[in-house]
Amino acid sequence: MRLYKYISKQFADAFARRGAIKIGTLYEYRNTEKYNSAVADKDEGSFQTEFELLGGGEVDLGGTTPEADFFRKHVLRPGQQASNVKIVMEDGARIISRSNSEDLYVLCCSTQFSRDVMVEFGCDACVEISDAQAFVNAVSHTIRHQARLVGFGQVHYLQKTKPYTEPHQLHPAVMKDPKYAYQCEWRSLWAPIKPIKGPLFIHASKAASYCSWYAP
Repeated sequence: MRLYKYISKQFADAFARRGAIKIGTLYEYRNTEKYNSAVADKDEGSFQTEFELLGGGEVDLGGTTPEADFFRKHVLRPGQQASNVKIVMEDGARIISRSNSEDLYVLCCSTQFSRDVMVEFGCDACVEISDAQAFVNAVSHTIRHQARLVGFGQVHYLQKTKPYTEPHQLHPAVMKDPKYAYQCEWRSLWAPIKPIKGPLFIHASKAASYCSWYAP
């Protein structure tokens, strides 16, 4: 599979010929002051689940209902999950639970080239990756002492807030709001071996063998 990486011309040659790659972090892209609206996403790596009982009602935590499951997953700590507890919800009361991914290293590419998206990202060049899996394997080998690959695939563009009756089924790190769907993003995710202090700047010479300048 081919992927496209938008980049500044000043860095493109080093990326394509020597494998000089910046691997960002998931939380870094929440910074709306550092990045423009096409790149930054304050909700990156997170989603929300809403709970509300129309008319009010009672939730028996010892039950197997979706309501009880919501409280066990999103509200109660392990020591609070006694089966003889009941929760009373007033009419109009609402609970919103935010689920966060752990911070991960992330490398974002696109499955389709778009000059408009490239410009919107503030880039003026593009590198084509001819074999996505081989490229990611080479990068993963280079950073094997710093992180391990935990995800590689397309981003799913879904509503970030859903009712508890239709819970999200995907990890929050592979989801983005539908307004970003035009970017056709494909991302690689690595879990850090040690706490993340910032982006990784690496030289993956083998990865470079799968890269070349893209001139549409």
